[in-house]
Amino acid sequence: MLYSSSDIAKLIEGETDHDIAVSNLASLKSANKDSISFFSDFKYKDELKNTKAGIVILKKDYAKYWKGPSIFVEDPYLAFAKVSSLFSSKNNKTCIDKSSVIGNKTIFGKKPYVGPNCSIGSNCSFGDNVEIIGNVFISDNVIVGNNVVINSNVTIERNVVIGNNCEFLSGSKIGTEGFGYAREKNKSWLKIPQIGSVIIGNNVDVGANSTIDRGAIENTIIEDGVKIDNLVQIGHNCHIGKNTIIAGCAGIAGSARIGKNCMIGGAAMIKGHIIIADDTIISGGTGIGRSVNDPGKRFTNVFPYNIEHKDWLRIANNLKKIGKKND
Repeated sequence: MLYSSSDIAKLIEGETDHDIAVSNLASLKSANKDSISFFSDFKYKDELKNTKAGIVILKKDYAKYWKGPSIFVEDPYLAFAKVSSLFSSKNNKTCIDKSSVIGNKTIFGKKPYVGPNCSIGSNCSFGDNVEIIGNVFISDNVIVGNNVVINSNVTIERNVVIGNNCEFLSGSKIGTEGFGYAREKNKSWLKIPQIGSVIIGNNVDVGANSTIDRGAIENTIIEDGVKIDNLVQIGHNCHIGKNTIIAGCAGIAGSARIGKNCMIGGAAMIKGHIIIADDTIISGGTGIGRSVNDPGKRFTNVFPYNIEHKDWLRIANNLKKIGKKND
């Protein structure tokens, strides 16, 4: 596909005096005359000077380092994200593979693609332009919106609802059994049936091998615009607010409520049944053990591993004292 630089400039709200046809998006180092590239980090100044790109997206402030065709924008990295969607390879096939099994009363919108060896239950509804790549299991009564991509080996359990423009990477599990047990008098564990489901909004991405458990009674809720990295665990009855982003290996225990626009770093640990205020930033590896009520704060706490609980409490108490002395 060829795209004109003037059309790309309109897409990213940029300014350009050039109308050049480009066929690919590339880094400054690997670009050729048919490429569009971008410059957003000053440490790549030498690569900018030597690039062979046909046109470069950058700030006006950096124009002195590049004399070739340009598109000027306020945020080159954001512009790159928008342009990359033009060049990303998407499946253009429309078919349902003969090896896949489709249940009764399941319907598809326009231009469906269902790859090989998929199992799709009964009473499901899929919107337009849905891609189900292969080896996917979808249970009964699942509702999926438009322009959703479900990659290989994804599992979506019963009664899950998914909005528009979502993507689920390989191996992700949606609506799996929540981790709920009650303790008997003899200290054995009685399993609690998880009868809720998962409701996912629009423009949500779920990374490879991440799991979102269904609720025990109420539904687990993932609001619009949430981005979830690989290997993330979201427990039953959690509520993740709009535009929150969660990095890999983070664990969110059941019934936690995360606000809007939060940033949760890799391997962060969030206790169940607590509230995290809007716009909270949680650094990688940080444990959050109680509610965060004030929005816009950042939390970082990384203690040594494998220390006994009583020692951890002593260290935490001493740090509190030191903090008060320094206030």
